[in-house]
Order: sequence, then C-alpha cells, then structure tokens
Amino acid sequence: MCTLLGLEKRYMSLIIAYWIVVGLLLGTASVQAQPATVSGSVVLPAGINDKKRSFRGSQYRSRQTPSSRRKEPQKRDESPFRAVVISAHPTSFTPEVKPLAEPIGIEQVGVAFAPRVTPITVGTTVEFINNDAIYHNVFSLTSGAKFNVGRHPTGKIVPKQIEHLGVIDLFCDIHPQMHGAILSLDTPYYTGVDDGGNFELGDLPAGTYDLRAFYPGLDTVTAEIDLQAGETKTWFFHLDH
Repeated sequence: MCTLLGLEKRYMSLIIAYWIVVGLLLGTASVQAQPATVSGSVVLPAGINDKKRSFRGSQYRSRQTPSSRRKEPQKRDESPFRAVVISAHPTSFTPEVKPLAEPIGIEQVGVAFAPRVTPITVGTTVEFINNDAIYHNVFSLTSGAKFNVGRHPTGKIVPKQIEHLGVIDLFCDIHPQMHGAILSLDTPYYTGVDDGGNFELGDLPAGTYDLRAFYPGLDTVTAEIDLQAGETKTWFFHLDH
C-alpha cells in the first residue's frame, strides 16, 4: 500500500514537472514571438523646402475638356518630412519580400507628384494618376529603370510595374520643375514620417538591422541596430547634404 502511494506521488510529481516545463517553453516562445518597435525622429537641413515652383505647360490646357479649361493647378503645400522614408533591412535573417497586393497610386496634382516619394516593395505596380486640369507626362532616366508613359490628360490612370531596386527618379517633360521618386525596397519593413519629423516602425522580428533614413537629394543615413523580442528602441536621424 505504501509502495502504491509512493508511486502515485512520484507520478503526480512527474506530471506537475512536465506541465511546468511546457508552461515555461510556451512562455519563452510567446516572448520570442513578440515583435519589436523602433521609434524616433528625423532632423532635416534648414531651408530644405524653400525652393519655389512656377507653373508651365499652359499650351496643353486648351486640349482639355471645357470644364477643365477653367481650372488652374493649385500649388501643394506639404511638409518636407513627408518625403522621408524609414526602412529596416534585416542582416541576421532573410525576410520574405513580396510585391504589394494592390497597386499604389501616385498623383500628379498641383503640378507635383504626390506623394513626392513613394516607398514600395520591389515588383509592385504603381498607378500614375493625372488629377490636374492640364496634360502631364511621366518618365524616368534612372539607369536600369528607364521608361516613358507618354503624355496623358486629366483623369487618365497609367499603370507601371516596378522591377528595379532602389531610387527611381520621376519627371514630367511638360513641367520640368516636377520631380518625384519611387523608393523600391528589398524589405517589407518601412514607414513614413509625420509633419513633425516623428516615426514609428513596428512589427519587427527580433534580430539585427540596418536602419535607414532616406530623403531625395540628401545622403541616406544608416545605423546598425539590434532588437530583442518585444523591445522598443528609440533612434534619431540627422540628415544632411
């Protein structure tokens, strides 16, 4: 009888120990699965947005519909921080990078590309949309990514798949003051910056990254960071010429 009681106690102890180990393993796995976050701010050089634009292309307005002829393009007043892109490029693992499921729109409005910088994953299709009451064109002379979609009227949507990796500069041959960019990335981890220069990039698996801050015409700044599961890290970027 005593022997049976002793065996039962030992059996119960083994069961308890087993579930303790299982609980610890599940808890560890849960912690490891928690994504990390990087937040911070960006400083741009003084006077970065002081360039003025003049409106051209009036000879193309007469080719529009009567209703659109009465409209004049309105200048867009946008914070320069909206052209900053923060991206995290894993160096300790290889991320799965897929083209975005839906096309990304790039407007031509106010005689400008909007957004000025469009971040995408490589292979994504973009759609150029003319929302001005004048003709526009989109072309690029970027090496390895040259294209010209031709001139198109108000309301015209022109799709273009982006297979090139890196920065693709955009221009309009009617309005030489127009300049935009597509930032084609090999990482799914990227975000924009708000009007105050602040950013937050979440859902990052634990690992080591090259964290980059991009602004057209300025040197891209890169920082190596190591992120633990569930960690929130703060980082500050100072961009310059």
